[in-house]
Amino acid sequence: MPDLLRSIAEVCIRMDRACSRAAVKDVLKLAAPILGARFVLFGIRTGRGIRLARQIVITTYPKAWQDYYDANNAYAFDPVINKAFQSEGAFRWDGLHHDDRQLALRRESIRNGMEFGFSCADRGPDGSMAILSFCGDRPIAPDPAEWEQVAAAAVLLASVTNKAVTRIVEASTKAYGKALSEMELATMQIVANGKTAKQAAEQLGVKPRTIRYYLDRAAEKLGVESRKEAVLKAVAEGIVDPRQFPPAGFKKQGSEQD
Repeated sequence: MPDLLRSIAEVCIRMDRACSRAAVKDVLKLAAPILGARFVLFGIRTGRGIRLARQIVITTYPKAWQDYYDANNAYAFDPVINKAFQSEGAFRWDGLHHDDRQLALRRESIRNGMEFGFSCADRGPDGSMAILSFCGDRPIAPDPAEWEQVAAAAVLLASVTNKAVTRIVEASTKAYGKALSEMELATMQIVANGKTAKQAAEQLGVKPRTIRYYLDRAAEKLGVESRKEAVLKAVAEGIVDPRQFPPAGFKKQGSEQD
């Protein structure tokens, strides 16, 4: 156990020094085997310190599972997410899946080598909400004493990762956010999530040509030639994220619903 805690302490130090989302992912990949897992996911909805709330997911989960999850809008019924934001501390996934959709999601997880897993949530002082999950195809910390240590280590890492990602997003906002208007940011976030200009216009209550104007302005401010390049650069710089977390419609206790 001392080795586990020492290793996680070193991981937390590395996480505190991370300066990009890619670096955060690399550190999380180091943490997974230390905690007895194969895959890891960290998701965050940023807090009040970020002018336009960002939803960011950093994960090593298998792409086939991610595609299944997104195609079936599994965020609407995923019991792991709901449990994370309704409880304190770490919890195992055992016994959470009950209805047909949840059981189908569970079977997909097993097919992708994610049978055994656990998660924990972290709420930042700025109102940010985050979840950290680890999973794999082998039991994680089956001994109660070992589980206690693994759970405590994961809770600590979730907090440190929340702060690191928030800091990284804040730095990106300072670099580009002041130049971009709130509507330009909102437009790029919607388009980055796969919506058309018409759909973005309906969501923001403007005309499609206004959406094109926002994207043109964003392209000019970001120093690129096209609307598509503006969105791609916004994603690459962490200004917007193509995946939402928690997604629209997620039920949150003790916080505002978007």
